[in-house]
Amino acid sequence: MLIERGITRDLLRGSGWRRVRRGFYVPAAAGRVGGGQALTTTQRILDASAGLAGDAVFGTWAAAYVLGNDWMDGRDPHTMAELPVDIIAGRLRRVQRGDVTFRFTDLADDDLLVRDGLRVTTACRTAFDGARWADALEDAVVFIDSMLHLRALDLPAFVAYLGAHQHWAGIEQARRAAELSMPDVRSPWESRLRMCWLLGAGLPMPLVNVPLFDESENFLGMGDLFDPESGLIAEFDGDQHRDPEQHRLDNIREEKLESANLVVVRSDRTDLRRHRPQLVGRLQSGHRRGMRRDRAQDTWTLRQPAWWKRRQSGLVGASARNLNV
Repeated sequence: MLIERGITRDLLRGSGWRRVRRGFYVPAAAGRVGGGQALTTTQRILDASAGLAGDAVFGTWAAAYVLGNDWMDGRDPHTMAELPVDIIAGRLRRVQRGDVTFRFTDLADDDLLVRDGLRVTTACRTAFDGARWADALEDAVVFIDSMLHLRALDLPAFVAYLGAHQHWAGIEQARRAAELSMPDVRSPWESRLRMCWLLGAGLPMPLVNVPLFDESENFLGMGDLFDPESGLIAEFDGDQHRDPEQHRLDNIREEKLESANLVVVRSDRTDLRRHRPQLVGRLQSGHRRGMRRDRAQDTWTLRQPAWWKRRQSGLVGASARNLNV
């Protein structure tokens, strides 16, 4: 096809083109991140699709990304190294490549769909494989949380799918991850903080992203993780919290929460990547302080005032109208 367009073999050997696979080329600048050498996630998936036989489909993080899940960006969350693209090849064997991992497992017809011209596993099968093949339970929970966040996965249906595949490899991890997953998580790092809270610190299952108010019905803040018994709030600070103005607002919000007799523990990626034992200790210490607090001094409540309910109802209505456009 390229030759028909006047693109000769000599041109393909030049700097303007990049060889993807034997017989497949793309413009050298296509899919570059900021004009550099790194490829976008989309381009990596497109490159991997070149020359695939008809029975092969994208699975795990690549399928999730094609389905619209940008939490699954194909990078190791701790090192930011690129992960191989997972391709499920059924029973037809392939030669493994460094940028692609072929996984050989059974696929039913109703486990497959086509999205944007690419064959991928369905949301349910994607979550199943992503959870059972994850390197650790925490990663499995993040994967399921991300699919729930996308609203692509129905948790009861997923649990039923697990029950129908109870003898498959990795099923125990997938089942445990489903038990720990929650639908209202707002970021993968929030999921990791929750696993640090539960599995590392051994604290009770928290509420997630709940609004807190004072006795005068004023909004105090949204707790990423919250234990009503101890009054402990755990917050994850993403990159946007490095902005000086956002940092100022964070400090004001933290002071409001603490003045209502709540205990706040804040964390960021560095805490979860390199200082997790210390973060576990901080969470446990915060929980102990909260359990010892004078509850007569509590001025916070989870009761949502009428003005908040009206506002949330309006936001839901606006979202529904936008989806119908």
